[in-house]
Amino acid sequence: MAPSVSSTDLVLITGATGHVGFRTLVHALRTGLNVRVAVRSQSKASQLLSRLSLKITSKQRQRLSFTVVPDITADGAYDNAMDDVTHVIHVASPLVTGSQQPPIDSRLAEDFFIGPAVRGTRNLLEASEGCGTVRRVVITSSIVALIPVAQMEGTEPRPKGTPVRPTDRVPFTSGPYHSEFAAYANSKIAALHAAETWCETTRPAFDVVHLHPSFVLGRNDMAANTAQCMKGTNAMVLAMLLGRRFGPFAGATVHVDDVARCHVTAAIDTINVSGNESYILSQESRWNDAKDMAIRSFPVAEKTRLLVKSGNVDTTEIEIDASLAEDTFGLRFKGFHDQVESLVGQFLDLKSNKGQSGPKSVSGKGKKNTTGVEVKVYPTDMPSLRSTAIFV
Repeated sequence: MAPSVSSTDLVLITGATGHVGFRTLVHALRTGLNVRVAVRSQSKASQLLSRLSLKITSKQRQRLSFTVVPDITADGAYDNAMDDVTHVIHVASPLVTGSQQPPIDSRLAEDFFIGPAVRGTRNLLEASEGCGTVRRVVITSSIVALIPVAQMEGTEPRPKGTPVRPTDRVPFTSGPYHSEFAAYANSKIAALHAAETWCETTRPAFDVVHLHPSFVLGRNDMAANTAQCMKGTNAMVLAMLLGRRFGPFAGATVHVDDVARCHVTAAIDTINVSGNESYILSQESRWNDAKDMAIRSFPVAEKTRLLVKSGNVDTTEIEIDASLAEDTFGLRFKGFHDQVESLVGQFLDLKSNKGQSGPKSVSGKGKKNTTGVEVKVYPTDMPSLRSTAIFV
């Protein structure tokens, strides 16, 4: 445990029912922290406990508590959740669903994406200031707050020799938007601006860390079936492996385990992780490389046509400088192969109804995958990608 945290400290986590939030919660509990999770309902707490039972010990469970926050946009939403809280990890934010046909008008974008992201963040900061015990707040931002959507999608070239840096900022653009992805991106832009403006104006006793992950990939422990597995940015890889062709997208990805670790470390290590900073969490990838990676790790899946190589996602090359995060957190981000193997392994596990055992990868161990998958791919397994991207 970091020297800046004591056994009496308490971490509040929001968004723990999501891909990143759940993994962050697990990492926090395994690190030995006392955690309070803000959920929208008691049923969400029960759902979390059910999934956590496979990931934590009974002793770790004793350090976990819940608080119900039905509407994060309501005034004073988090006020009753903050008693004795010393650190905050704010992951909760609206995500792209692919359910809305473009263009996305300004009112829909404001109601679903921008308003909740901004008001939820501001409410959390105000509650943290009001309680008087918070020392640090960590906010999950996104790489899209630092890179224009057009550059992420390859429709606008990024000038050569200008890597994306954590000090970059993208101006807010009002709707209508050409996709849910663009509306989502502007919600992250607006929330980052609102948080930084609030801190400059209020000058709270605590500091704030903004984390900017790129496309987050890796096993989603909240997914109980393949349909849920196809939600979030994992769908970018899985849809391609099921034969979909789309893109291009920036070749920038990060393993969910690295994202979770950085969230927890940023929250509790106020000595080595400087506050009032942005950190980029990303490493370089080429989307189509996932096909050979998946087939090598799970060869039986190709033979049974569970995975195919006919899909395609072109890669937009963008130089991203994530060195500050790697130096600060003392890590080298896991590579694309580890990300692909993690998420594809879970998908095949769920598809073949093998429970938690999962199909055995042949990567690095010389073992053959003997999982007898005989399941056909149906159109309903495909995510809706008409919104251009699915982000976490």
